[in-house]
Amino acid sequence: DLETINGNQYLICDSGDPIQSKVCHLYCRGQFAESGKCVRENNLPICKCSSETGSSTTDSSVTTQTIQSTTISQTNPLISSIKYILSIGQIFKKKRKFTLKIFKKNQSTSNISTIHFNGTVKLNISISNGFLRIFPLSNGDLVRGSIRNLIEIWDLQKGIIKKKLTSEYSYPFVFGLLSNGNLVAGYYTNRVLVIWDLEKSNDEILKRTIQLNETFYCLTVLKNDDLAIGQDGNDGNGFNIIIRNSRNGSIKKKLVGHTSVVNQIIELPNGNLVSCSDDKTVKVWNISNGTVIKTMTHTSLVYSIAVLNNGYLASGLSDGTIKIWNVETNQMVRNLTGHSSIICYHNCLHVLQDGYLLSGSHDDTMKVWDPSDGTIELSLLHKSSVRQIAVLPSGNYISSSHYEIIVWN
Repeated sequence: DLETINGNQYLICDSGDPIQSKVCHLYCRGQFAESGKCVRENNLPICKCSSETGSSTTDSSVTTQTIQSTTISQTNPLISSIKYILSIGQIFKKKRKFTLKIFKKNQSTSNISTIHFNGTVKLNISISNGFLRIFPLSNGDLVRGSIRNLIEIWDLQKGIIKKKLTSEYSYPFVFGLLSNGNLVAGYYTNRVLVIWDLEKSNDEILKRTIQLNETFYCLTVLKNDDLAIGQDGNDGNGFNIIIRNSRNGSIKKKLVGHTSVVNQIIELPNGNLVSCSDDKTVKVWNISNGTVIKTMTHTSLVYSIAVLNNGYLASGLSDGTIKIWNVETNQMVRNLTGHSSIICYHNCLHVLQDGYLLSGSHDDTMKVWDPSDGTIELSLLHKSSVRQIAVLPSGNYISSSHYEIIVWN
């Protein structure tokens, strides 16, 4: 919870309290910063977020739909800690409810600008070697994989490759970013995760490797830096979600329930996970005990998912439709039709700041939807199938197809 001081809102944070210090770090990670630290500024004990490009105090307002606010005491660190623990207890008490925190950021002090999309092109990069996975970094650069042993780091201001990461492993296929800024790259051919320290020199940049047993199709770094890995089944060990410790690679939990390739995993603000699969289902998981809370069954393969501002869930299917689900009632409330080919399966549904939904498809188009009534507000054309959509730290969206990477205004 945030405290209003002189018209601005702050997370009150006492550096002498290890619980509050940890909360500050996790809070800043949720604000797209690399780390957070309890400091005193103008004699106020506040949480300060920092990133590669500098540091700034977060003065964000937060609203939640299902959990009442608890004002954290500014003057008594012990009371602050107790209230924090009580608020966590309320979250677990209502663990079957979905909560969505909407952060309204002040651009002068936030580490990420307002997420926006108006459909005009800011930068178009021609690609000659086809679609490969992309992943935005917190400093504004872009990671791009390959089918060999190469990872490209792109400078999106200039539209050029600024660095190449090479290793003995091949086909870097999935990516994630740890809270310390290290890059996690999953090499499909070798079933290996490589942790890259992008701040180090070339001799020290490869930090460590983690050998896996499972083949993977998707990877999500969780708030506590654990890795949620979706199996593709080619290892013969099923289609589970494996939760691993990112430091030593140890398996902490297996979420068993999907019967085909897991395409995407997202973490909810309450800690639960949502996954979608070629088994035509979306599942909501209680990660603490590994059980399935909800299953939403579809008529087609489910390739992408996103949580809307009202807590509903959007799922993009192989038949080109997008379903809107009321997760509480487990009922589909709307069917969005307009794409003539599949919704792409690399995170191709994104919620815009105004609550509209952005989608990408193999029909060469990106569309902006009003999910409340299913109308198409905007339709844009790529040169070929849209394969992936991501959002940059600047708030700009970036999309990738077979022939081009486009940064959008």
